[in-house]
Amino acid sequence: MQLFASVLVASLLLATTSSMAPVPDRPLIAGVQRTGSVTGSFTEPIVVGPKIQSGADDPELRPYPSEGDGERVESIRRALDWLASRQESRDGSMAVGDASADSRAPLAITAFTALAWMAGGSTLNRGPHQQNVTRAIEYLLASVQGDADPYPGFIEDQGDKLSRTHGHGLATLALAEAYTVSPGTPLGRKIGEALKAAVNRIEISQGAEGGWYYEAYRSIQHEGSVTVALLQALRAADDVGVHVNPDTIARAVDYMGKLQILELRQGEDSSKLGGFRYGLGDPKTSVALTAAGLATLQAAGVYSGPAFEEGYDYLWRQLLVRSENPIGNESPFPYYERFYLSQALWHLRDTKRYRAWAEPEMRELLGLQLANGSWQDVRYANGMAQRNLYGAVYATACNVLFLALPDDTLPVFHR
Repeated sequence: MQLFASVLVASLLLATTSSMAPVPDRPLIAGVQRTGSVTGSFTEPIVVGPKIQSGADDPELRPYPSEGDGERVESIRRALDWLASRQESRDGSMAVGDASADSRAPLAITAFTALAWMAGGSTLNRGPHQQNVTRAIEYLLASVQGDADPYPGFIEDQGDKLSRTHGHGLATLALAEAYTVSPGTPLGRKIGEALKAAVNRIEISQGAEGGWYYEAYRSIQHEGSVTVALLQALRAADDVGVHVNPDTIARAVDYMGKLQILELRQGEDSSKLGGFRYGLGDPKTSVALTAAGLATLQAAGVYSGPAFEEGYDYLWRQLLVRSENPIGNESPFPYYERFYLSQALWHLRDTKRYRAWAEPEMRELLGLQLANGSWQDVRYANGMAQRNLYGAVYATACNVLFLALPDDTLPVFHR
């Protein structure tokens, strides 16, 4: 479980800082204009329960290790080597047999793992896991539906009933990151064609409300976490020169904005203010989806306004509540949450917020890593552990993406 008390102390330390402006040179998706910098509202963070002393002089609150930090780098190396041992020889996908029978998602998890190897410094033409990256990318390419298939451009493993549009978004993201280093090679040209088809599939399946759902076609239904995955994929594709319709981006950004609770109706729970809902009309909010929403809007070039102030206030309020009452407030999706929360905080100009959260999180992860380099997929509900919902490959790949984020290796995650 997370070091909730450390997060609480760290968040109080952040009360001495106020700038929340993003890095100004980040490229934008066409058609989305940056509207200015953000002024945070963390100068007086909300504290649930008795206020504790600031941790300003706490030696444990040291900066997050930079590239070259031995323990972190060694942890990443061991994890990537273990992931390589779990790659299927038959097609390059990842072994997910330890996951629950109804929660096996080889397409999405292979995309996550390809991203993890690339975050560790390997590409299609260099690095210790060059062959693993190549085989994973070839598997994703083999999963792209052709013109004669029902949904051309959709990336789908016929034996995978779970990944669906989440998997399509993650696969598109992985293909775009791989494409950046070798667009002129035969494999690179194949990736480029697949990206065009994958982007087109995303565009034509966008719903009337601006969001997406779980299917490869336009639906009257929509869901926030799917929209996040597909919007981030569009950002990555745009970065590598694949044309993305600016109207698609604008409608998706508008949809994400509508998911955020910025006003409360009579009788509504005030703790949800600033949080992102899972769908229009769905009252449920979470740290995971709110972090994902903020990170994705940042990726689209939207950085300012009340939405960001309220969104980051919501995140810290929820983390503070979790620190005081961990039992019953656990994240049901800790790896997904860590993946997006790290991005949401990393893209702020003031790195103190990221460091204060990431440092204790990193220390705990390093302590939980197994001798073989992997992490178990463990999550908690009311203090009870649930193991191997999606499997160790998923947990390990997500943890690597968090640990490697400060190395700024993957273009889509650049600050």
